[in-house]
Amino acid sequence: MFFKGLVTVLVCDALFAILAVPLILRKVPRNVVYGFRTSRTLSDDFLWCETNAYFGRGLVVSSFISAAAVLMVYGVGSVSQRFFFVSTIVALVVPPLVTTLLTLRFVRSLTPGGSAGTHTGTTPR
Repeated sequence: MFFKGLVTVLVCDALFAILAVPLILRKVPRNVVYGFRTSRTLSDDFLWCETNAYFGRGLVVSSFISAAAVLMVYGVGSVSQRFFFVSTIVALVVPPLVTTLLTLRFVRSLTPGGSAGTHTGTTPR
């Protein structure tokens, strides 16, 4: 059970990181299937690209954090099955959730139709 849990989390983390690469590279056009989709991001190309690049970078970081956490718990070796199961779920869910929340905050800071680096707090009015 421990090894299967470890492999499951590592495969999910690898998949998240792989899916994040096109987002980071701004290769994904606005769509309703793949990417960080909100009404704001779907309404503006600049918001879509900047938000998804930010989200993709966060997803890669959160995948590494998740993988490291589950590897540490697995490495201890003397934990109960229940603790390991809960730990793997937490490691798989919490880092991407934090990335999602940070991305929601980030998208609110952007000005629609802006240029790279344009945030609502830094644009002269």
